[in-house]
Amino acid sequence: MCDIRENDSKIVALIDLGSNSVRMSIVQIFPNGATSVLNHVKHMVQLGQGAFLNNVLQHDAMDRTIVVLRSFAQICETAMVDEVIAVATSAVRDAENGKAFLAEIKEQTNFSFSSISGIEEARLIYKGISNSLEASTMLRFYLDIGGGSSEFIIGDSYKHRELDSVKVGCVRMANIFMQDKHGVISEKEYKQMQNYVSTLANHVIGRMSSYVAKEMIVSSGTVKNLAEIAACLDINDKRLIKDNFLSYKVLCQVVRLLCSRTEEERKKILGINPKRANVIIPGAAILQTVMEELGFDGCYVSSLGVREGLLRDYIEKHFPHVKTQDTADQDSSVFKFAKSCRYEEQHAKHVAFLSLALFDSAKQIGLHALKEEDRKLLYYSAILHDVGTFVAFSGHDIHGNYLVKNHSLLGFTEKNQEELAYLVGSHRMKVSKQLPSIENLSVERKEELNTLTLFLKLAEALDRTHNQTIDEAIFKREEDNDIYLDMFITAPSPVEQEKIEEGRKLLEKFIPKFKDFRWNCKK
Repeated sequence: MCDIRENDSKIVALIDLGSNSVRMSIVQIFPNGATSVLNHVKHMVQLGQGAFLNNVLQHDAMDRTIVVLRSFAQICETAMVDEVIAVATSAVRDAENGKAFLAEIKEQTNFSFSSISGIEEARLIYKGISNSLEASTMLRFYLDIGGGSSEFIIGDSYKHRELDSVKVGCVRMANIFMQDKHGVISEKEYKQMQNYVSTLANHVIGRMSSYVAKEMIVSSGTVKNLAEIAACLDINDKRLIKDNFLSYKVLCQVVRLLCSRTEEERKKILGINPKRANVIIPGAAILQTVMEELGFDGCYVSSLGVREGLLRDYIEKHFPHVKTQDTADQDSSVFKFAKSCRYEEQHAKHVAFLSLALFDSAKQIGLHALKEEDRKLLYYSAILHDVGTFVAFSGHDIHGNYLVKNHSLLGFTEKNQEELAYLVGSHRMKVSKQLPSIENLSVERKEELNTLTLFLKLAEALDRTHNQTIDEAIFKREEDNDIYLDMFITAPSPVEQEKIEEGRKLLEKFIPKFKDFRWNCKK
């Protein structure tokens, strides 16, 4: 068996045993703190099914869970995992037989689980989600709807202000309200669920409402599935449908649809996960009630949570030299990733230098009005443009696009990272047909990205041999308004001269007044 470890990296498995699902991520961590996700696995075991009525885990649910965890153990063995960090949440911590069940898991799989408190769960969720969002001192409200509990968090990008956990979860409430209910759900019955949530969460919601939170971020499989159902609805007002955003108005439409169907009919609703047919209505009741109580008109949907928080905790404890969320910036994250992919530093930095010179000189003569954040995006794409060679040189633009899109880069929003990945995949003069497009971009933003890709393509062509013979490249506007691209060379550069000609048509399209390339020997 081939060991994929390199440079003394560690392979760590992170397991989150929830009341509804069990999830595992296998992550390779490099000495410089860079990470690479090797595998994601998730199974809906509904460990909390029937457990919340008398606080005892049921045998069938425990058996299902152990079967899945045995398969996780085999995956870990195949991946040569060095260490397993495993936590159990609400169903286990509340059950009288929870400790005995964890002992059984240890005997059957050799996994040593820790049962964590609701507050610790909230802390890990905050750490897992907040780092993926645009850095800001703005307060955000975070809600995680689990199977047995829901976690409530207030915080900005740098620290949490409030952490709390309430014993309302989609499985726990299904045990109470849906145990023998397989038909349609009346408005009265749904309202009873909402009143239950409101009563149990009243104190926490009151405390959270004292903060002015601008955004609501919700994680869990339940809310993700609600958003997937919403995306399949026939809604005339397309403004109500946005990526990763579920509006209150659309949520109400989804709730009416779900409640009007029997359990068997719900399983056939477009977009639903049939395994959630019994728990999705209680989950929706939690979300809708909290939205109403705190006055949010919608929420952003996140797929992150406890596992990502565990990873951040692990890196902070075992890699103290690595900057973490409180001090890390985008630069360090990008360079860590680049180094983990064995990038050619001198070439990448030179392409970055040339890219910025083109960007700045073009802006100076009025060819574009792009912002500083676009300049930074161009810089990062130049640093990372060749990371795909870590997989293979052939098709390295597409490999690079995939690696950047799927790597955890600190300080980048999902949208930022998708755009960065697109630039990396577009750095060659001829863009591959396999390059995935970015959905839901405005025409204006597409043009802006195309402008950035032009600068990157030209810069990469000007260091084709990786010899850094092109010392500088700038756009100049002459008195007759004609525009030239001036390049200053320190040695003969026939390869670069030939390669840059491939960009002539692109330049003429971008700059109607483009006249010619000018080569100058630098003394």
